[in-house]
Amino acid sequence: MGELSEKEMHDHCKKYQLYFVMMEMKDGKMQDGIIEKVDDKNVYMLVPVGDMPENRDDDDLDEDDDFDRTYGGYGGYGGYGYGGYGYPYRRRFRRFRRFRFPFFGIRRFFFPFFPFY
Repeated sequence: MGELSEKEMHDHCKKYQLYFVMMEMKDGKMQDGIIEKVDDKNVYMLVPVGDMPENRDDDDLDEDDDFDRTYGGYGGYGGYGYGGYGYPYRRRFRRFRRFRFPFFGIRRFFFPFFPFY
């Protein structure tokens, strides 16, 4: 899909509201997220943050330390894990933050490819 007018972008975002999309900005940056709402001049997206170490702030690191200290780093009570014995994993929550993107800064939208296994 090439560059769209603001009206076409508005209609496209309304059609794919609550879908996970990738967006290319006019400055070349890529952003992925869920289209949450659309108004006349902007699209509001829920953007995943905090998964990658370079995106994490000090508060996230402190939460992980608290988790290790509370549960012994085993991901369960007494070292038994949530799904049974011997599954030492830490629970991961993907966090999303709401961001506003004006239509005049958006070049185009993509749909990410998720392969079937």
